Amino acid sequence: MLSFSRAHRRTTALVLASTLGWGLAVGLTAAPAAAAVTAPTDLRTADQPCAAATPGPYLSPSRLNDAQAVVLRGTFSRTSEDTGLQAEFQVWDTADPEHPQQWLRGVGEQSDQVYVQLEDEAKQLDGVTYAWRVRVLDGTDASPWSSTCHFTVDRTGGPAPAVTSVVYPAGSWDDASGAIGVPGAFTLTSASDDTVGYRYRFYSAELSGDDDYSLVDADELGGPATVQWTPRAAGYHSLTVYAVDRAGNWSGAAHHEFYVKETRPAIFSSAYPDWGSNLNYNVGVPGAFELTATVTGTASFVWRIDEDGPSGTVPVSAGRTATAMITPTRAGRQTLHVHSVTHDGTAHAPRAYAFTVDNGPKVTGDTDRGVTIGSSLTFHLTPRVPQVEAYLYWPQHSGLEEPPVEKITVPARADGTADLTWTATGTSVIGLRFQSRSADGTLSEPRWTSVSVDGAAPTVTRTGGTDVGTPATFTARTRMANVVEYVATLNGDEATEQVLAPAADGSVTFEFTPTKGGYHYVKVVARNAAGVRTEQGGTSWSVVDGPRVTSTDFPATGSGRLATGTFNFTPRLTGTTAYEYSMNYGPYVTIAAQPDGTATLTWTPTGAGTNRLAVRSVTATGTRSMSTQYTFTVEAGATGVTSAAPTPLPPGGVRTTAGHS
Repeated sequence: MLSFSRAHRRTTALVLASTLGWGLAVGLTAAPAAAAVTAPTDLRTADQPCAAATPGPYLSPSRLNDAQAVVLRGTFSRTSEDTGLQAEFQVWDTADPEHPQQWLRGVGEQSDQVYVQLEDEAKQLDGVTYAWRVRVLDGTDASPWSSTCHFTVDRTGGPAPAVTSVVYPAGSWDDASGAIGVPGAFTLTSASDDTVGYRYRFYSAELSGDDDYSLVDADELGGPATVQWTPRAAGYHSLTVYAVDRAGNWSGAAHHEFYVKETRPAIFSSAYPDWGSNLNYNVGVPGAFELTATVTGTASFVWRIDEDGPSGTVPVSAGRTATAMITPTRAGRQTLHVHSVTHDGTAHAPRAYAFTVDNGPKVTGDTDRGVTIGSSLTFHLTPRVPQVEAYLYWPQHSGLEEPPVEKITVPARADGTADLTWTATGTSVIGLRFQSRSADGTLSEPRWTSVSVDGAAPTVTRTGGTDVGTPATFTARTRMANVVEYVATLNGDEATEQVLAPAADGSVTFEFTPTKGGYHYVKVVARNAAGVRTEQGGTSWSVVDGPRVTSTDFPATGSGRLATGTFNFTPRLTGTTAYEYSMNYGPYVTIAAQPDGTATLTWTPTGAGTNRLAVRSVTATGTRSMSTQYTFTVEAGATGVTSAAPTPLPPGGVRTTAGHS
């Protein structure tokens, strides 16, 4: 089977779909005067041997290869002088042999293979049987035609099959049938005479998963098949089936839904629940298990724990229930198996009931609570097994890669109790487990208590420091107790690290002076006397090193006059010797600074409107500051009234005014 990229197929396969008349026009159907090579042999259709008779293999192009095309191939004998050879394929509908398709393809100079991919779906019609042959062209010469092969295109799988079963017919919960362990036969019947087999799989809601697909052959072409199956669970089930034809196509899906009758007894125990543990019960302590029959005529229940544990039988009362008093002989997770036995001696499927016998220590104190890093939780441990001589405890961490378990041992008192203190040194701990150890080395079931650790990252506030070269003052404080020092860094630079002692209230105040503009951040951690560190806290801010720009003639608020005015530049960048400015996005112009770093720009507006001035400082070494953007408005010819005469004005009178613009 061959597969080629679409680009390669389009550039290398010359597909000429025409009538036989095209071949006659170039003389290709005439007997060759001198064949360059022999007729191709070893013909293969989609990697299957040549079928000399119809219908040939049934092929579904979409299932053959990435190109979704039928590939025709053959080999031929060539001489070393053969170059520029081409393979001519003829493909025709066996019902219309007078109008073949012509497919022409080049042959590699070192190859003895001829092949073509039939990619045009319009010329490979569903349900049509095709014949094909091939010959080799050498200029005006041609080899003899190969023998003729056949194939049938089959692109569709047909309608869904039918599914029937006597033991497990389609139905609902109210008419459940069969039972766990009761085999049933399912008959699969195709609606197509082209079916060679069936793909199927069963699903059980209780087992919560699909089985893998299986394949069963049809009894004969287009015939039915029978599948034997035995349920392992009760309740809802389904069987999904596809008919498979000779080309490998799948039909539509058939879904047979049915219910398996429940014959396992129901089990309930508050002493040994299946969802957790009851600490009032333990190894050697009998507990009640309430059993309820689901099968009419149940006479007794037979029970056992695991394969080698206790076992027994309990008779059923008139209400189809019974209570079995069962005494576990070991701790840990175990399974009770119970099945019903009817009066005729029939044993039905067992129910598996998993439960835990918990002999772990009783833990009191700071259970299931939070703690601040560096602080401690205390616990009191009481044994629930005899002869406890020690306890082991260990933290459980969050995350995908939990660190290795390191168990810490705490000796028990003579009465088997113990007290322990655990200090939070990291924030990944999500809980603690406790386990008792008896004198003979036997370990109990572990007890769990949840823990949440507050990392106490310092909160940091800042004042000042927004201008380059001016100090920023920070205050940090943390929720961790007994802090002995804070460690602060600026912008992650270890060279700026400050180790600081806290004040009496546990806070600390410190300064950093930014030497350049832009984004800055401070990170702070705190440590206590034991060396426990908090999580990292901090704050960030932006530092401005662009010059200050002021103007009384062209204020940033209000408006200026359409007349010459000035702007004053004051540096934030230390060592400023010049300024570069751009008015209204024009090119930057340089002006020198005064010895004190200031400068004055005189400027005349050319019209009214909004203007934008960009200014940056420059040092003697060429360092440039951030750009300060200064936006202002210019208005033309504003007139102010300074006097008016006469002040009183009779109706219809004329007033004279004086003013300025």
